[in-house]
Amino acid sequence: MRALKSITGALFATLYAIAFIAAYVDYRANIGQWLADLSLILVAMPFVLTMRFLSGGSFGMTGEDTLTLLAAALFCCALAFAVGSALEWLARALFRLARGRRPA
Repeated sequence: MRALKSITGALFATLYAIAFIAAYVDYRANIGQWLADLSLILVAMPFVLTMRFLSGGSFGMTGEDTLTLLAAALFCCALAFAVGSALEWLARALFRLARGRRPA
């Protein structure tokens, strides 16, 4: 339960959500142009690579796939939260270790 209280994880997830929203707004502003959804696909790359691995190498995603984009945003934000939480845990463990070794 302590991992769900990670400030760093929440910050990472929030920043990833902001990047996803910015990429989606950019896509909506350029609909109909060549490679309009490239920034959106690049931001969702962890999701795309995971789905390609799970489906055996073939996975297509465009900016028009609303439910897939929502799943990608949730997956990527959860992944960013997990990475931020792990980094915070590591930093706290190193800090406790360093503080425990200091002479009193």
